Amino acid sequence: MAPPSDSIGSDSPVDPSIVPPGTAVLPASPEDILEILLGHGLIDQDEAKQLKSPLNEKQTTDASRLIRTVVKLEGITKNQARRVFRDLASLREQKIPGYILLDKLGKGAGGTVYKAKQISMNREVAIKLLHGRLARNPDYLQRFVKEAHVAARCSHNNIVQAIDVGSAGGHHFFVMELIKGQTIAEMLQGPKKIFGEKEATEIILQIAHALDHAARRGLVHRDIKPSNIMLTSEGVAKLADLGLAREATDQEAIERERGLTIGTPYYIAPEQIRGKDDVDTRADIYSLGATFYHMVTGQPPFQGGNVHEVLEKHMKEALVPPDHLNPKLSSGVGEVIEIMMAKNPKARYQKPEDLIIDLECLLNNEPPKLARQRIKAADLDSLAEGESYSEHGEGPSEMPGWVIPSLAGLGGALILSLLANLLLALKGRG
Repeated sequence: MAPPSDSIGSDSPVDPSIVPPGTAVLPASPEDILEILLGHGLIDQDEAKQLKSPLNEKQTTDASRLIRTVVKLEGITKNQARRVFRDLASLREQKIPGYILLDKLGKGAGGTVYKAKQISMNREVAIKLLHGRLARNPDYLQRFVKEAHVAARCSHNNIVQAIDVGSAGGHHFFVMELIKGQTIAEMLQGPKKIFGEKEATEIILQIAHALDHAARRGLVHRDIKPSNIMLTSEGVAKLADLGLAREATDQEAIERERGLTIGTPYYIAPEQIRGKDDVDTRADIYSLGATFYHMVTGQPPFQGGNVHEVLEKHMKEALVPPDHLNPKLSSGVGEVIEIMMAKNPKARYQKPEDLIIDLECLLNNEPPKLARQRIKAADLDSLAEGESYSEHGEGPSEMPGWVIPSLAGLGGALILSLLANLLLALKGRG
């Protein structure tokens, strides 16, 4: 723990060096204070355990007294205490009935995500607050609420669960399951860089189950990527952020989005780039394949100097087999990824349950049977196309092996016949 910057004298409820005079009592439990300190990185789990009993002994819900106790126990400095109290006061100003905001987890283009406590259930949750400027846009507000409603249709262990949505005090909020872990993107940017084949396959299999659950409810995620897959400390993969999800048959959305490129460039399916009407679960399978590729090779499948170049490659450039970049990979993994990322949706796995079969084959050290069948069928199709090409006189064809010797024999017989006739003619003249 950090040493205190100076000592504390009396045990008065309010210390003016931490809490400005006239500040109203700020309610918080010992658990709330410890969560905030952990979230700020001011203490670790062992220090939190040491502080828990002394804080509980105070038998108070006055945040200032609890924070001051931590300072006395040399858990944090006075300067750190002031910052914690200020942040806590700021969080408490954003009142959401039934919830207590504990800490800010992150901020994005659409809103800010907080760790919070659901009072009625005494559990931690995540709350996404929509940015005020976006809340003033009726269309964006409608999409925000729709994201929550779409998420609420899914109830699966591999999908982040939706809990509540609403507005209070000018704030529009979406409450969801709190995941304690890291995103795949964060792990790829850290020391890990590349996942082992088995670990990556297990994670992709879990997300394939999530896609199967969503597809059976007619939903398309449309933004599968490493930053939208979280991995808990127990190894459970969770699909997050349904902000771009929609029903595959939502005609109103299809009309509104016709011709628009919706998705993330490194992982987007070709039909999404073209703004096709019939985007379905096969687009999610493509994006999951691109994520799988990144996990086992350490790089996205297509890269370029700008977004346009990357999108062009998704549509036109052949995929470099993943085992060419990572020779440790089995041929089976390469086959599965290449089927997942076929340019033509008809050449991919047609539904997540088919992909699940092959991923389970890989985990059982067996060849991916559906991928193998597709590859053999593609080879036969190519052969059939070649035969058709020759039959219609549209190009050269190879002669069967017996033709050349036969022609040679026939040619030899003709020459002998000509010589014999020539000799007979000469005798007749004589």
